Amino acid sequence: MCMWYLLLICSGAWLLAGIMYAWQFPHFCALSWNLRADYSRAGYRMMSVVKPLVCRRQAVQYSLLVAGLCLVMPYYNVTTWTFAADSLPVNAYLAYLAIRFYSRADSSSSRRLFHYTLMHLPALLVLMLISKKYHHSRDQSTKKISQV
Repeated sequence: MCMWYLLLICSGAWLLAGIMYAWQFPHFCALSWNLRADYSRAGYRMMSVVKPLVCRRQAVQYSLLVAGLCLVMPYYNVTTWTFAADSLPVNAYLAYLAIRFYSRADSSSSRRLFHYTLMHLPALLVLMLISKKYHHSRDQSTKKISQV
C-alpha cells in the first residue's frame, strides 16, 4: 500500500523523468547520424554506424513516447488538460520530423530533427510550467480563510 501511495505522489517526477529520457533518443540519434563517418573512423561502434535502421526507428518510437507521456500527465493530475492540447502540435511536429528522418535518412532531415529537439524540450517545459496543477492541502486553505 505504501509503495502505491509513493508512486502516485511521485507520478509527476516519474513522468518528467520519462519525458527527459525519451527526448534524448530523437536528439542523439539525429546528432549521431551526421557524425557517423567520424565515429566509424574513430572505431566507435555507434548505433548510427552499426545499425542505421534501428537508429532511425528509435528516433520515431521515442518521439511518439514523448507525445504519449505528455498526454497522460493531466490524467495523473500533474498538469491541466490544456497542457495535453498545447503540447500536441509541438510533439506532432517532433514526430513528423522523426518520421521524415526515418524515411529519408539524409543529413538534412537529421539536422532538422536535431535542431528542433533543441527547441522542443524547453518549449515542453515552459508549457508544463504554465499548465502546472497546484496542490494545496485542505488545512492550509481553511487556515487562510479563517485568518481573513
